[in-house]
Amino acid sequence: MKTNNQEKIDLEKLPMEARKEIIDFYKLLLKKYSIEKKEKVDDVDIFFKNYNIDLASFKFDREKANER
Repeated sequence: MKTNNQEKIDLEKLPMEARKEIIDFYKLLLKKYSIEKKEKVDDVDIFFKNYNIDLASFKFDREKANER
């Protein structure tokens, strides 16, 4: 069964040890990809908090920035 380009995996077809390996690997991927993104955002927030700059209304224009 496919939903939004994602395929469901039927773990019931695998032995218990294989299920545990897949679940452990899945948790590792969740940790790897979600924590790295959070750290990057946190580092940026921490940097700008030191200068008390409010960037809530800042808009970046990529076209204008890349003009030559």
